[in-house]
Amino acid sequence: MPAHTDHDRELYEALIAERWGRPLAAILEEAAPRPVNEVLRERHRRPALPSRPAAHIPSPDPNAAEHCALALAETAPRRRRP
Repeated sequence: MPAHTDHDRELYEALIAERWGRPLAAILEEAAPRPVNEVLRERHRRPALPSRPAAHIPSPDPNAAEHCALALAETAPRRRRP
């Protein structure tokens, strides 16, 4: 069973017309700078935007193990003399 029927839509449009004094289509056209159908048609006419180039991902560091060992050695706590 559909959630919304044509009867529901007619009641909704009648409620809008009663509350604001004009149909929903007129309210939407007033708010839009151009008619919605025209905007949708133009969207299909526009050329597709060029895709962004893929971000450069640097290759892994071949000396990563050495660099990590040096960093750990430099930041390790030092023993104090008694």
